[in-house]
Amino acid sequence: MATMPDYFDLQEALQKVDATMEASETHGALCGMLCAQGSADINQWQQHVVGEQEGGNALVGELADELQQMYVTTISALNNEVAEFECLLAADEDKLSERVYSLANWCQGFLYGLAAGGIKEGNKMPDDSTELMRDFIAISQAAFDDEESENSEEDYMQLVEFVRMGTLLMNEELQPMKLKNPVNTDQLH
Repeated sequence: MATMPDYFDLQEALQKVDATMEASETHGALCGMLCAQGSADINQWQQHVVGEQEGGNALVGELADELQQMYVTTISALNNEVAEFECLLAADEDKLSERVYSLANWCQGFLYGLAAGGIKEGNKMPDDSTELMRDFIAISQAAFDDEESENSEEDYMQLVEFVRMGTLLMNEELQPMKLKNPVNTDQLH
């Protein structure tokens, strides 16, 4: 099974090709597209991430491999019953300000992915998903001033868990017809 690319390795690869998104935003956009559509065209998503690039660029090819890995891992994690899904964010040992920044970017990417996947303002959505979208908008604007309090770390961890579980809930609510274990009806007759 594929694993998620390393946050900083992906960030560096995206910067080398002058991509339009950062690492956490890239993952958020994919998750938003998957929640909105139930699936996502990998080429369309990659186009959103890297923007216009020259053909034959070796760095873009290497990045495409990492994005393919992210794509496969994310689809599996969003749709398994064990709730293995995790947001791609800066590492726990990084400064809290960097982690808050990556969480805000993840939420910004998620909202972008919802829009790219067809969820527009005014669309009728389940109440929980509508409320989560509002919360993600607020989180996408978060900033941290480097003045850590006793509760800063705990508050951040709670926000990460809120976003993680909110994403799983939105995936379920926006895909009510998606079957986890589809049955072949031809075999039933």
